[in-house]
Amino acid sequence: MAGAGALVIGAGPGLGKALIRRFARGGYATGFVARRTDAVAQYQAEFDEEGLNTHGFVADASVPAEMDRVFEKFPSPEVVIYNAAIIEPSRFVTPSGISEAQYSSAPGWKAHGEPVSVEYLVDSFRANVAGALHAAQRAAPSMIDEGKGTILLTGGVLAFGPWIEWGAVSLGKAALRSLGHSLFKELSPHGVQVVTVAIHGTMAKGTAYDYDLVADAYWAVHERPHSEWEADFHFKPGADDGADPDA
Repeated sequence: MAGAGALVIGAGPGLGKALIRRFARGGYATGFVARRTDAVAQYQAEFDEEGLNTHGFVADASVPAEMDRVFEKFPSPEVVIYNAAIIEPSRFVTPSGISEAQYSSAPGWKAHGEPVSVEYLVDSFRANVAGALHAAQRAAPSMIDEGKGTILLTGGVLAFGPWIEWGAVSLGKAALRSLGHSLFKELSPHGVQVVTVAIHGTMAKGTAYDYDLVADAYWAVHERPHSEWEADFHFKPGADDGADPDA
């Protein structure tokens, strides 16, 4: 693929597709990663129809060997966006207090139900955090060599205080933010920007948290001059956004 590359890891029907479109329209040859073959084929057909320079890969972001193959085929991206996560309402000790979480006009999420097991938590951590570390380790060396690059991590309000029905996701977002801050300190001196984008509301089409608006914010963060770099970026249109609706 010709031109500078951007890689979106975690291509879903909402924010993932919006990010792919935004960076492809910004002039990047944009790779994207999803676990399901049918989803990758569907998205690729849509982007081809729109004339966008994209290339889809089937891989699990939590499996390093699968992601290694992606980076072998799509080497040295200038931008990496880690948007992969296991998103499921859950508690740690007591059963879920809801059968489904549904906010705004967004699709709902069926609750896990029983308290999460240690094995579940470890699998969740692999997708929500460890996969981001692996992506950074693969992408950062070439960024350091070039003296430029951007790594964007999809965070959220849960990183700053857990919601009762979102135990495992809250833990993952807090750990992801901590990873992002460490990478910010480590890579900024080399000209590489690392930012955790904290989304303080539920994304839904036609709202203040429309996927395209959030994707535009990612682009704006990527374009910031070095003097404006910070480890966190808060997407928060409303001053009161971010309260736990299930408390």
